[in-house]
Amino acid sequence: MKALFRMMMMTAVAGGLSSCSDSAEGVWMGECCNDTIGGTKCGVKMSMKQDDDKLEGVLVLMDDLYGSGHFIGYVNGKDVTIRSEGDTQTFVNITWTGKMKDGVYKGTYRVEPTPSAALLGKQVQRGTFIMHKQ
Repeated sequence: MKALFRMMMMTAVAGGLSSCSDSAEGVWMGECCNDTIGGTKCGVKMSMKQDDDKLEGVLVLMDDLYGSGHFIGYVNGKDVTIRSEGDTQTFVNITWTGKMKDGVYKGTYRVEPTPSAALLGKQVQRGTFIMHKQ
C-alpha cells in the first residue's frame, strides 16, 4: 500500500518536485533568522498543501518575529516560492524563496511592509530560513 501511495505521489508531482520525498505537501518545521534586526531567530512551522505546481497553507512564526498567516506559492523543479500575507495586526507580506531537496526547505525571505505599515515606520527586512519535513 505504501509503495502504491508513493508511486501515485511521484506521478502527481512529476511536473514539480522530482520525488515523493521532495513533495512540498506536509508539515515543515525549522528556524528563520532575521538579518535586518540583529540576527533575531525564531521558530517557524508551515503546513502545506500541493496541487500540481501550486502551494497553499498556513505559516506560524513563534517567539520574537511576526508575520504568521495564510500563504500561497508555487513549485518549479526544486525551486519553491511562497508569499505569506501576515496577520491583520502586522500589515506585512513575506516572500520565502528557496530550494526543497531531501526533506529540507532552505533559502531566504524578504519582509515587505504594506503602505500603511510603512507609514508606521515598518521597513523592508531580510533573513534566512531552514525547515525540515516532519
